[in-house]
Amino acid sequence: MRKSLPAAIWLGLMVLAVLAGPVLADSPDAGITVEPGEVTAGGTILLAGNDLEPDDERVLVLQGEDVAVDLGTATTDADGMLGLEVTIPAHLPTGVYQLQAIGDETLSVELKITAVAGGGAIEPSAADAAVSRERGAVELGAIVAVAAVLAALGLLLVVRAERFRGHAVT
Repeated sequence: MRKSLPAAIWLGLMVLAVLAGPVLADSPDAGITVEPGEVTAGGTILLAGNDLEPDDERVLVLQGEDVAVDLGTATTDADGMLGLEVTIPAHLPTGVYQLQAIGDETLSVELKITAVAGGGAIEPSAADAAVSRERGAVELGAIVAVAAVLAALGLLLVVRAERFRGHAVT
């Protein structure tokens, strides 16, 4: 009989945890919406969320076919509501994007973006652009030479350590 009491307590705690779980998570009706659903790059939209976890911070990401743009964060109010005006970056190409609000789970809504007139000529800012360059033969040779010298020094240290391993330090 003594063993059944702790088992009953554990069973009661597990049932309580299962019943309390939905209270802590977002409602099944939780979601986000955008107005308008189609915008020109550089324009603004209104992001709204409802039935979310109260006082919860969400990371906002605009995900396209070949691009992901961090739009910052938004925090829900005490009632789990979210309302935020978001500016869409002007350098984005025309396409269908997913606006994601990432928290304990990811909520998303579709957003159609039209590039600004002449948008093909607009380049992302230097901070957004990835720079790639090719290394010349001299530069590659120098890198290989430095790596070889470092490998030789490492090998020398290992050999010396092994040679003095058997000698006692006095």
